[in-house]
Amino acid sequence: MLHCGKQMLRGFFKIEKRGIPSKGSSLVYPVSTFYDGDQMLCEVPVDTTLGYYCSECGMLIGVFPITHPTGFAGKFNQDIDDNIDILPKKVCPECGENIDLDYPRCPFCGHIFEVI
Repeated sequence: MLHCGKQMLRGFFKIEKRGIPSKGSSLVYPVSTFYDGDQMLCEVPVDTTLGYYCSECGMLIGVFPITHPTGFAGKFNQDIDDNIDILPKKVCPECGENIDLDYPRCPFCGHIFEVI
């Protein structure tokens, strides 16, 4: 959308926070977010910022110096290897189960691994 070129009004761009009334105040979320296609890239943690509004064409612009990234943009937007967070496994000497390497105790039989 292009601006019509008329003088814009300068003022406060206020972001309202919304929530689900039946769920209480724990489910409050900011209304203003930025999307690239269907992927949300950031949301705004502030509730008031500098804003511009054109009364001719209806263009509303908010200036957000602080945003909270929620996705990957630009050079970081690439396929992410989902297996990167899988921990190596070890075999419990008592029950033979495969468990994550960082377990100090076997969740199946209770065997305690000695720290060397």
